[in-house]
Amino acid sequence: MTTSLKYVPASALITGWDFSTSGVKCLAFDVEGNTVADIRLPTDLWTKGRVAELNLMQLEGQARASVRAIAHALREKGRLHDWLAGGISATHHTAGRIDAQHNQVRRAICWNDPSLAKYHEIGVERLGGEEHVRELLGGPWAIRYSLSHLVKDETTLDDEDWRRTDKILTHGALAAGYLTGNFDVISVSSAASTGIMNFESRVWCEEMLDALEDPDHRKLVLQQLPRIVHQFEPIGPLRSSLVLEARLDPGHVPMVFPTSDDQQAGLIGGGAVDSGQMAIILGTSAVVNSSSMNLPKTDKLDVMRLNWDPYLWMRCYNNGAQFLNEIVGKKPKWSGLDAEGSQAPAGCDGAMVLPFIFAEPSLGIKKPRFRWLPKKPRERGTRYRAALEALAYLIALGVKQHEKGGQAITRITVSGGVARSELMCKILASVLGKPIQLLASDEGPALGAAVTALAAMENHLRQEHGEKPTFTVADAVARMVRFRATVEPDPKWAEVYAKGLKKFEKSAGIMKK
Repeated sequence: MTTSLKYVPASALITGWDFSTSGVKCLAFDVEGNTVADIRLPTDLWTKGRVAELNLMQLEGQARASVRAIAHALREKGRLHDWLAGGISATHHTAGRIDAQHNQVRRAICWNDPSLAKYHEIGVERLGGEEHVRELLGGPWAIRYSLSHLVKDETTLDDEDWRRTDKILTHGALAAGYLTGNFDVISVSSAASTGIMNFESRVWCEEMLDALEDPDHRKLVLQQLPRIVHQFEPIGPLRSSLVLEARLDPGHVPMVFPTSDDQQAGLIGGGAVDSGQMAIILGTSAVVNSSSMNLPKTDKLDVMRLNWDPYLWMRCYNNGAQFLNEIVGKKPKWSGLDAEGSQAPAGCDGAMVLPFIFAEPSLGIKKPRFRWLPKKPRERGTRYRAALEALAYLIALGVKQHEKGGQAITRITVSGGVARSELMCKILASVLGKPIQLLASDEGPALGAAVTALAAMENHLRQEHGEKPTFTVADAVARMVRFRATVEPDPKWAEVYAKGLKKFEKSAGIMKK
């Protein structure tokens, strides 16, 4: 039985920021999960030299610009005074360095930076192997976790920059700092994506810093890590300079609460807060996430701790919408493409595409492997359908790993831009052999960020009134996350895809696990 809101008024608006490596969004939701206003800003990454890095001065500009823009949008609708609080989703594992004036020391290294694998390998070896890492953390340290950045820094960052660094912060903690002026805290969710926080105790694990060669660097990092805070502790109101810029009422300034890495936000935005519930996000990356009260029985999944009790199990693929963009362009008209793709049979008469425009370490694919088999189809509809099928096969491999890890799947939800394709959803349900539920909102991470902020704001107000914080994230999900349809698998397609999945694994040379 869900708990009702007591202090957050029915008229309140909650913003959800989604800071990703492909763009920034800020959406204002009412407490029923309806979108009232939204703004979108571009992101440019530094990729020269086979890296993926984000300039922190750009991030500061995005944070400030988003406040001005969403305030204007709400003012135009006569709803600015209803803006009560905000939550933040930002990319997992992306992290940078700032000095005491909050200026960039080093760009944020992104979650999909291809240069990190060798540094991760060095760090794991220094720690005595993956088994010892698991003993220290209570879970794995994957390549993309931001401890790998620090191992890399020992070869690329000079000593002066190590010492003038005031804080090492994740994408979300940086965004929250630029919004509020508070750069001293980090959420459990964000800290869990560093490879330095112990999952059980939720405190920094000093022994993990033995991945660094220089003892002085280890000492500096300990001083530069932020404090890990509870999910209901406010980071602070929007900073005073933003209140002036956005022409907000100084007596009514929205409160910002601890951030979600984008995987937690996508999980919540997908309504998957209890064990057995799975959220698939078909966005820039393709992600298979689930909640569990236990750690997986396999090391083949990324694991993070959520801001509340459960663990997040994750399989994140670099090749999601970025791969589809190669086939259909960046702003496809899904209905027209679906009509063309529906003309091709399931399995595309044997045509298949290997979708790896980027390496895919979780599958043992260390280099790009984008290729048509046996040859590129002439018809655009066939190419489109084959691309959707390849993406669905990737997702199916991720779902299998969750099941091998001990997950008993009770529900699968699907969101993200690619979920706008009805054909994709039917193909995915048929490949999985399971029904999938579609979300009313395509903005999973932004909605998830707003959901956590609603729960935090209600509990913050309860505590101010001397009451216990009993309004859970699940209560907020029940209010704000809506489903629009259930897609059942097609039995005939499922037969074709069962064979297609085996062929896909063999053709791609995917490492068996």
